[in-house]
Amino acid sequence: MTNLVFVFLTGIICFSNVLVAATNTDEINSLLEGRYELVYWTENKIRFDYPEVAGVLILNDNNALITLNKNIIKNESVEVIGWGKYEINNNSFQIGWHDWKLLLIKNNDKAVKKDSPWQGMRKYKVLLKDQKLVLTSVSGLQSWELDRKSLVYTDKEWGEDKDEVIRYWKRIP
Repeated sequence: MTNLVFVFLTGIICFSNVLVAATNTDEINSLLEGRYELVYWTENKIRFDYPEVAGVLILNDNNALITLNKNIIKNESVEVIGWGKYEINNNSFQIGWHDWKLLLIKNNDKAVKKDSPWQGMRKYKVLLKDQKLVLTSVSGLQSWELDRKSLVYTDKEWGEDKDEVIRYWKRIP
């Protein structure tokens, strides 16, 4: 009889752990997935608003799309279009861009770069706390903070100049 009680209690504990994991996964997905519009970004602590910067980010069903447009220097613009994939669970998030186009326009001269900003998938640790999702890259240089209304992306080494950028996105219903 004691063994039966032990097996029964062990089964309940395992089942409840599965339910908690499933609930966390649902919460994580609901905080991550959606459509976002770039509100503004800071680069080296200088804030830029629309129309100097613009962008859209869509994360849905393990697919990612990003567009960015940066016109902060006269006669110079940077435009990005990226298609990618992501994977997320209770412990890790990873994202990679398999189709990336960076268009640089300077004084009407155009150059296109098709190399992804990094090779393969960039890996992040996942933390879910107080209805906030925090994703921190393994290197510690990039992070995402998401809640029901916004996404704040921080990169301490963005672009060729390794600038520190913070992008503020609002969730679009």
